[in-house]
Amino acid sequence: MPRERTHLRYQLYKSQARKQASITTARLQNELEQTGAFDIELSRVRFEAIDAQALNAYDQWGDTHFSWHDVTGWKAREPMCFDLAIWFDQELCGLCFANPNQSRLRVKIVRLEGKPANDHPLKRHVATLTLTAVTHFARIIGSEQIEIQEPLEGAITLYQQLGFEFDMEGRLVMLVEYD
Repeated sequence: MPRERTHLRYQLYKSQARKQASITTARLQNELEQTGAFDIELSRVRFEAIDAQALNAYDQWGDTHFSWHDVTGWKAREPMCFDLAIWFDQELCGLCFANPNQSRLRVKIVRLEGKPANDHPLKRHVATLTLTAVTHFARIIGSEQIEIQEPLEGAITLYQQLGFEFDMEGRLVMLVEYD
């Protein structure tokens, strides 16, 4: 019974993190509209779990870095994990799988990938939107850091622009800030 409650508790945490990410992007949309500095309608972004619909949409992507179908098994074995599908209306634009370490002090982004097409509406925004949701999840479970596990060489500069730095152990990490 305790294991089932733990699983349900983490399901709630994941749902709360996705909902908070939606609220954050809606707030950001309002701020950007006031300054006239927005290029996408963030109100059309949805943060969902990776489910059959997301995997079917992913299958249409073509040339990808990862096999996202593995995530189904990972989710079953790792109740504390955080999975994320980022949609713009009906178009899947990004996927993320993150997992806290056993102490929950660090959430590792194990996989993060944007749709490879150059013309999708969230191009250049998937990492930022993902980080918004993962940060909410990290705060909910009390983590101190977010780590990019085995970052792709070409993405390191982008992660650094988002606030990640290499620590003394050579991990690409960012401190989780609490309000």
